[in-house]
Amino acid sequence: MEIKEGRLYFIKDEFLEKYGQKYNLMENKINKGTKRPTYFCFRDDKNKNLLWFVPMSKQYEKYFKVYNAKKQKINKEPNNFVFFNNIAGIKGVFLIQNIFPTCKIYVQQEYLRRGQKIKVSKVIQREILDKAKDVIALANRGIVATYTNLPEFIKEIEQEIFIIGNS
Repeated sequence: MEIKEGRLYFIKDEFLEKYGQKYNLMENKINKGTKRPTYFCFRDDKNKNLLWFVPMSKQYEKYFKVYNAKKQKINKEPNNFVFFNNIAGIKGVFLIQNIFPTCKIYVQQEYLRRGQKIKVSKVIQREILDKAKDVIALANRGIVATYTNLPEFIKEIEQEIFIIGNS
């Protein structure tokens, strides 16, 4: 399967069983026959075998309340925390703070809605990428901006990529 940047995918349970608890990842769930969460994908700038995934949630109201509470607490816009938008006519929240790295072998399949691939507009892609890359840069400087230890997680995934020769 070819993995394309800017598309939505599902992650294999195997990956979440291996890394989920250690790195505080969201778990896969099936609700009314629908698997969730869905993840927005992009490649790392330096290591093209390293894939980044940002979970997307349909729990818009829940995260909007969390976002507003955080905004009031810090008294400014928490601009790299979440990103609210509509994808294919559905209100969604991209959970930037839950971003994680992985590799191709752990991607299960592309998300399809009514049998069709979902295209994320270039404008929304750019916004997600800007926020996500800011969070990754903060983590690489030792600033905790996610729910996981990104520098450690990146090293572990890069080591796995090296060992399995994933391309």
